[in-house]
Amino acid sequence: MNPTYDIFISYRRDAFESANLFATRLKALGYRVFFDVETMNAGKFNEQLLNVISKCKDFILVLSPNALDRCDDEGDWVRREVMCAMEHKKNIIPIMLSGFVWPPEMPKGMEDLCNYQALAPAPNTYYDLQVQRLRGYLKSKAHFQTRKRWLIGFNIIVGILAIIMLIAHLTYMPVAQHVADNLTMQTQCMNDLAHISSTLQSEWEAYVNEYKTSKRSIDKSEQKSLMLQTIQIQERQRDALLKTLKASSISVNGIYLPLFWMHGISPADLLICNTYAESLFDDLQSQIDYYNSLLKNDEYTQLNMRMAKINSNIIIAYTAIYYYGYLQMMTHLPRSTYKMFYEVSHNWHHLPKEGIGLSDEEYERQQKLLADEAEKEMAQLEMILAYSESELAEQEEKLRQLEDMADEVQKRIDTVNVINSYILQQMQK
Repeated sequence: MNPTYDIFISYRRDAFESANLFATRLKALGYRVFFDVETMNAGKFNEQLLNVISKCKDFILVLSPNALDRCDDEGDWVRREVMCAMEHKKNIIPIMLSGFVWPPEMPKGMEDLCNYQALAPAPNTYYDLQVQRLRGYLKSKAHFQTRKRWLIGFNIIVGILAIIMLIAHLTYMPVAQHVADNLTMQTQCMNDLAHISSTLQSEWEAYVNEYKTSKRSIDKSEQKSLMLQTIQIQERQRDALLKTLKASSISVNGIYLPLFWMHGISPADLLICNTYAESLFDDLQSQIDYYNSLLKNDEYTQLNMRMAKINSNIIIAYTAIYYYGYLQMMTHLPRSTYKMFYEVSHNWHHLPKEGIGLSDEEYERQQKLLADEAEKEMAQLEMILAYSESELAEQEEKLRQLEDMADEVQKRIDTVNVINSYILQQMQK
């Protein structure tokens, strides 16, 4: 039986990594995603893909820079996929990556593509936030929870599994202790990650202030060297912290997942919390890369300073969101598993003060408040980027005008030279 899919993801090869991230996270959330990485060989278009598109509800088009340049060719496979989606009136969601702009003249037959509701490009892309936005555009519904609960109900009926479940109950406490300890370790990593981000931002602001007020070049050089060392130290700490996080990944045998579900812990949360925690380290690396870029080019404008601050704020907000998610799971574990949490949690100065014991509704409310704040920060970041692009376009227009003036002046100089040459020739006669 051929599998059915809810979502089809179309992309150019240079957008593979971004498209793969969206596909992986949507699958983890329970969506049935078709993400082809093998079928499309060079020079060959698999007609079966059109059949998949015709049966999907949602069509996601990941647009890298110049992704539509080859779509005038009717044999281009991205064009064929898009045209098929438009023909079958699918819910088309363009995702514009950084650097993509709509061409002034759209490929024939694809003129309406730019009118679909799209995800705008953002610097230092925060995929959690993007996926959250993307889910609001989808018509498809996640299947993960429904499928898992159906399987649990079905398997309980089966006598053999009932015996296995009884054995699992007897061994639940050691597994619960493992989850509690690893959740505590991951929370410690979130606190340390927030510390690295806030430390980098504080050191950066202090460096810029000192750099701008220094008079001598030798002082500026020493300050830049010290800041570079600070960034490198924090980057090494980030790498070491990521190793700690991976070492504390939550691994639960599938037989125990129904037990956690019965105790109020979603199997989906257990399975994907490792992936989401690691994604925040990618955002921190983007923050570090941004500092290095500004440092290399001596770009200390107010806009760049504001962007750096917003990047740090978003990272710290998401560490708190994950923290509440960890606490929510911890609250459903036996109290006897909290020992490590109480031993280390008093040192978490970069996380909210709330601890274990709140209701699921309160944890979710706190997460929503933080997510709304992160959305506002991202909106500011997008506004700054739009302003920067507008300012750059204005500077380019001024440069073009200067070049036109220079060309005009050169033409007049050339004319004068010709006249002078003619006069000189006449005088020599």
